[in-house]
Amino acid sequence: MELESVTLKLPRDLLSGAQRVATARDVTIGHMVRQLLKREVERQLAKGHPRPQTDARLLAALQALLARDMAQAQDWDDLAERLRPHGYELRPAGGGVVLYKSSCGTRVCKGSEIGFGYSDLVKKFGAAMPDHPHSMTHLGIMPAGRIDPTRHAKLSAHIEGALSWPDLINRLAMEGMELRPMGTGLGIYIAATGRHLCNSATVGANYNTLVKRFGAAMPNHPHDMSKHLKSGEEDGDLEVVERG
Repeated sequence: MELESVTLKLPRDLLSGAQRVATARDVTIGHMVRQLLKREVERQLAKGHPRPQTDARLLAALQALLARDMAQAQDWDDLAERLRPHGYELRPAGGGVVLYKSSCGTRVCKGSEIGFGYSDLVKKFGAAMPDHPHSMTHLGIMPAGRIDPTRHAKLSAHIEGALSWPDLINRLAMEGMELRPMGTGLGIYIAATGRHLCNSATVGANYNTLVKRFGAAMPNHPHDMSKHLKSGEEDGDLEVVERG
């Protein structure tokens, strides 16, 4: 593609800011200007006209390139990390997600065009995309920190019935869940995706209560509970109980 030279006058502060952005993206200011102009020209020319279909060969190549990472990703953050080395990123768009080139912000295609629709990813990860305007609650996906009544009852029963830390950890593992330290408390997470479900206090007992019941701190928990075991103090206000 033959390029024509154009002289563009910019305010000093805008030029300085553009240089910082270009350096961070590892591109030139000229490249940024060309991409921005290209998108705006295409947007103006496309008004009143449907967006042209993405080239089928490009879609097939993207599917081959990204299929393994899409399939192996455990959550939204993991997916973003896997796409980054390929030079791509997903962004919210309407009720779905769109694949963009990271370096220049060029729109590539819809996620659904390469077999990764937004609703499918939400179901896979058990959570909506962070900052996406569509929470997809109609799919039965609960926001982090909120769980459905059936799971709440099941977790409460495990918390109440556990006789020791290994017993509780094994009970949760059978349900595909795991305990993790959360500050001075405990969180319950989906083991496969790392999604936070709730705090232990939400389903029956805060960390301090469990420490006293089992007579020991949770293995590998960073919070030293020895003084509370000796004194019988309660720190129930340190662990949050989620509502709703």
